[in-house]
Amino acid sequence: MTPLIAAPPRPAATTLSRSAAWRWAALLAVGWLVQAALRAWLSRSQVVPVATPDEDAYLIAARILAGGQAANFSWSTLYPVGYPLLLTPVFWLTHNPVTAYHATLIINALISALLLPLAYVAGRRLGLDRWSAYAVAFVTALLPAALFYSEYAMTDAIYPVLVLAWLLCTHSWLCSSGRRQYVAAAGSGLLAGYLYAVHSRGLVILACYLLLIAYIVWRRLGAWRTAVAAGIGLVVVLAPSWLLNRYLAQVMYPSGARSLSGEAVKRLDNAHGAVLVTEMGLGQLWRFALDGWGVAALGFVAACYLIVRRAGDKNLRIIGALAVAVTLLIAATAPAALPPDEGGQWASGRYLDCMICVFFIAGCALVLQADRRTVLRCAIPVVPVLLLTGAVVDAYAGSSVTTAGFTGGFTFGEPAVLTQSWTSANVMLVSLAGVVVLALVVVGAWFQRPLLLAGLAVLSLVAVFQLTSHVSVPSQAPQEADTSGLLASTGLRPGEHLAIGYGLNFSIWMPQAYAIWWTQLEFFHAGTSPPPANASVVEMYWPAGQPAQASWPTAPAGWEIVAESGSAGWVAWRHAGLRVAHGKAVAGL
Repeated sequence: MTPLIAAPPRPAATTLSRSAAWRWAALLAVGWLVQAALRAWLSRSQVVPVATPDEDAYLIAARILAGGQAANFSWSTLYPVGYPLLLTPVFWLTHNPVTAYHATLIINALISALLLPLAYVAGRRLGLDRWSAYAVAFVTALLPAALFYSEYAMTDAIYPVLVLAWLLCTHSWLCSSGRRQYVAAAGSGLLAGYLYAVHSRGLVILACYLLLIAYIVWRRLGAWRTAVAAGIGLVVVLAPSWLLNRYLAQVMYPSGARSLSGEAVKRLDNAHGAVLVTEMGLGQLWRFALDGWGVAALGFVAACYLIVRRAGDKNLRIIGALAVAVTLLIAATAPAALPPDEGGQWASGRYLDCMICVFFIAGCALVLQADRRTVLRCAIPVVPVLLLTGAVVDAYAGSSVTTAGFTGGFTFGEPAVLTQSWTSANVMLVSLAGVVVLALVVVGAWFQRPLLLAGLAVLSLVAVFQLTSHVSVPSQAPQEADTSGLLASTGLRPGEHLAIGYGLNFSIWMPQAYAIWWTQLEFFHAGTSPPPANASVVEMYWPAGQPAQASWPTAPAGWEIVAESGSAGWVAWRHAGLRVAHGKAVAGL
């Protein structure tokens, strides 16, 4: 893609001998294992899900698909079935929530690390020699967008791998002939369908893919039967995923789920909403430029040059146009579907992490192969775009964004790293820091290209280690206290039931719905109704500034407080008779 801006394509590489091919396969396998081990090591302290409700919903969905206990997540977002299907075998083997969570993170590590061999293939197709492609692949797999989310039971752990595999498969469809073309077409269809089954961003990918199929048939870029093979691949995945999503909706969302499309339509039904969505889309692009250390932005600009100038290989131009379209449409649509109380997500880099990885590879191909003038031409447009989008974020999100706590650090991790502030980050200072990093990338491309890759690897590792130490690790102890700590302090065990009084925050009870694997949580109006007859423990919202007894002023006789958490805002009650029956004294927290 990128070298063709300034130079004709390189001649095809000579075929490797069988022994050399085995050596390179072994080297890629070693790199994959190193990347997987790094991911597993970084997530070693994670014992409970903390990214609520996403992690809890995916894990419980996997438990349901394995035949386990359901939970009632009505009126929250319906999380698609694609990712939980990968985790279902875990729940065939264990019902222990901690063990299942550890196993999930190992699965994340193994799949996420596949970005390295895929990035190597992408680098080779962009004209890099083998060692350069390997180095670029290794650095790409270290990006926070590629690595950090593997510490959580979330689709973002695997989405960059799936998107890159889809683009490579689609490119193979365009370039291959004979039987290989049919296999590549069917594979690209399967991957496009699975991307849709994994996350709502897949709807954008599916729409772009259908347009591409129509274009291929119209321009006769491949046999029409290959388009049929691609369509069959799509249907093979879409049909069962649609059925399973309906099943999950019935079991896990019995009163209905929040409609993402409805949220987007509601926001776009007036001029003010359309302007807001535009601002949010620019916020996504701000993070795209920042989180890819400026390199992804260089790759994006290079792809746009190729498309506009009609330069270079036609098939690479088509894939470049496809990637650009997916990026812009995700940036425009992802925040539009968010509820109005999630303003911080409007400038989140998470939704474009898959495309950050794709264009980072293209950007590396540019800086390693293009001449100085071409690199500079691609860098110049990035600066005003970065500053302009930063100014837009400053206007609608405020002059600074919070980077404190789990939510702040998780949402604005890269800005926190660039400013080295884990309380709040000034938006314009972040933008200027992004410009400085971009300038260093350009200088490195001019004078020290091997050193540039090493510097990018160090920057990514520092970012991931800081994100882990400031976001992932500190969030574990409070969440453990609210989940496994609650079970221990109340003596709740299999066969017993937990009843939740309406008013308790979802961030408290949703993780508990995963931790209590043997039964569903029950809900009741404590002010007007008695607790459910089978309730062993009742958990109530603790109003700030009031005594714990005020959490349930109408508590029936015999119920007493056995645990409480002022910081989290909950109080657990248990009937004294039940405590005696279970033969244990339960101390409060």
